[in-house]
Amino acid sequence: MGLICKLLGHRFDQCRCSRCGAQRDTGHRWVLADGACKRTCSICGKEETIPHDWFLCRCERCGELRDEHHFWLAKSQCEQVCRICGAERETHAWQHVDRGVDRCAVCGKTHRLTPEEIARRDEEWAEADVYDDPFEEALDYPPEPD
Repeated sequence: MGLICKLLGHRFDQCRCSRCGAQRDTGHRWVLADGACKRTCSICGKEETIPHDWFLCRCERCGELRDEHHFWLAKSQCEQVCRICGAERETHAWQHVDRGVDRCAVCGKTHRLTPEEIARRDEEWAEADVYDDPFEEALDYPPEPD
C-alpha cells in the first residue's frame, strides 16, 4: 500500500485501487467466457465459475450434459432417443419365458440373462415360495358332506 493510500485511503475504480493497485473482492467488471460456464474480471483477471444454464439435459452455455430431463422421442415400440443429446434407452416390458430367457410383451425381442441375473432371480423366487399355512391344517377337498 502506497503512502498516499495510507493517508487518504484507497481510490477504487471497480475492483482495483487506481493509486496503489490494491484489489478488493467487490466491484468486478465481469465478462462471460465463450463456451464455458465461467466469467472473468476484465480489470483484475479474477475467474469465477457460474451456474449452468440448463435446457433440458444440455447446458446452453458450455454444452455439458446431465442424465436427467431428457426429451424422449420414440425410435421404435420399445426404444427411445433423446432429441437434445442423443442418449438412447429401451423400455421393454420383459416377461419370463424360460429359466434364463425373457421376452418383451410389446415387440417380441428376447433377452438372455447372465448367470448372475439367473442366480439372483432364483434366490428371489425361492424366498417367495415360503408358505405360511402348514399343509396339515389345510381343509380337505372336496369337503366331506354333513
